Amino acid sequence: MKILVNLVTLQHEHILPPWLRIFKVFQSQGCEIFVNAGPFVKKLGPIGDIYEFRWLTEEENKILQKDKTATKMSFLCHCLKRNLLALKKSQKILEAGPFDVIYTPSSVLDFVIYPFYLKITGKKIKWVTTLANTVPLTDPGNKPLRFLGWIFFQISLRMIKRADVIFASTPEVMEHLIKRHFYEKKLVLTGFGIEADLIEKVKPDGKYKIDALFVGRINETKGIYDMLKALKIVREKFPDFQLAIMGEGDARTKMSFKNKIKKEGLEENVQFLGYINGMEKYNIIKSAKCFWFLSTSPSESFGVALLEAVCSGVPAYTYSLPQFSRIYQNGGVDISPLGDYKMVAEKVIRLLESGNFTNDKGKLLLGKYSWEKVAEIEWGAIQNITS
Repeated sequence: MKILVNLVTLQHEHILPPWLRIFKVFQSQGCEIFVNAGPFVKKLGPIGDIYEFRWLTEEENKILQKDKTATKMSFLCHCLKRNLLALKKSQKILEAGPFDVIYTPSSVLDFVIYPFYLKITGKKIKWVTTLANTVPLTDPGNKPLRFLGWIFFQISLRMIKRADVIFASTPEVMEHLIKRHFYEKKLVLTGFGIEADLIEKVKPDGKYKIDALFVGRINETKGIYDMLKALKIVREKFPDFQLAIMGEGDARTKMSFKNKIKKEGLEENVQFLGYINGMEKYNIIKSAKCFWFLSTSPSESFGVALLEAVCSGVPAYTYSLPQFSRIYQNGGVDISPLGDYKMVAEKVIRLLESGNFTNDKGKLLLGKYSWEKVAEIEWGAIQNITS
């Protein structure tokens, strides 16, 4: 079987490790994986070490990095340009196969335009896609851009109705699709995964001194400003308290966040680590005394980084979102009322005073979630539509 993975708006060689783990399982079943990166289609060789895997030449990397997408608007232009290129080169792309399946690991609009085009033009290719979260109109942030994102989500939903299988990552997503009158036989609940093997393997080496850690996009929907409010309260009791931010965001949001930190006089208490993966990521997570994830957004799907911290045995604090109450029924996460950053701060102060920075209940979840399990569910669904 040949699968074309549509990553038409890919900008550089890095592919999120979870996707590579899924592709590796597909390869173990004798499947050939190709990636549509927009300017070219490239076959993925056998995937061994996820973090050492390289699949682009130096020249191909330069081609992908030509478009500058520092702001959200420039990224929209990048997406439009790449999709027009894919439509123009459609016949050439398909000649690299022929492909049995086109796979979109996300249902964002820039990934689904091309497979939608193939379906409405009658091409004999199956389309499978993943929907990880919804996009409500009420999310915080730039209102015009949020409205635009909501419009794009509505368009995406209409397009993915043409897909042969839709992988819903959570029961909440599944319920949303059913309410939108999607054909239930097309829907497959897959869940999420974490990198359990790395979590088990990594031992903190004492290199990092972190009191609280956040991992994720630097974005309003992730509760980044509530973290600063909680930090101000904790700092009154512990002046040297350190909050570390692991992740990236668009240039404008990151600049606004840094300006807020400066305005609140918190520059000495916040450190930016950037994007980190592999064993170093879990070294940092396990080095933290606690983990903060204060999203208030109904679009929050699962909180993979939160689960990674919990399974690493780190005390974690979050708000009362329905999905977290479902996942952590037996504890493992300290859940506060939505938006109550003061309660979070008080709990963190008590944690620091106690000196007990372990999360034994959280460790019990290790092994329950893995990307390999997700891949096996997806592979079964793909076999069903191609047999």
